[in-house]
Amino acid sequence: MIYKVVKYGDPILRQKLKPTDFKTLEPLLPQLIKDMEETCLSVHGVGLAANQIGLSYRMAVILIPSSDKKNAPLQRVVIINPELVEKHGEAVEEEGCLSLPGLWVEIPRATDVTLEFTDETGTHRRMRARGLLAKAFQHEMDHLDGHLFIDHADPALKPAIKREIKKLRSTWN
Repeated sequence: MIYKVVKYGDPILRQKLKPTDFKTLEPLLPQLIKDMEETCLSVHGVGLAANQIGLSYRMAVILIPSSDKKNAPLQRVVIINPELVEKHGEAVEEEGCLSLPGLWVEIPRATDVTLEFTDETGTHRRMRARGLLAKAFQHEMDHLDGHLFIDHADPALKPAIKREIKKLRSTWN
């Protein structure tokens, strides 16, 4: 099932989600992960947090190419109750969000991060990431903490971002 992606302005996007009990979530996971993956792919996303489809689970699905080769298969990472434990470096790159379609802003992000989380099998994992995966981890963690990528934008850009969001809202379904 493809969910409708929650758009900017919906209060669920600003809620810090409480840790999810894995045992409660476990029976729902196979279908939920499939649905989140389908939803993410249908809107050409790299990641999708549960609150972006109106659910209060502290989890996200990330889908990134497994290599730089054209048509490389996607690597899927499911993160449940993630915690950012280390971050290093910084790069400013253009970033967008499925909950703010059409908006692209230069955002500073750590270039190297380490996350601890529970995966879809219930295994506690620690994973280090660089590049696009590091950026995706940080972006989805922001969602789970009630933050949006625009919160990290240069304060001087905020008035222009607000004007752009106002223009874009009419194009959102």
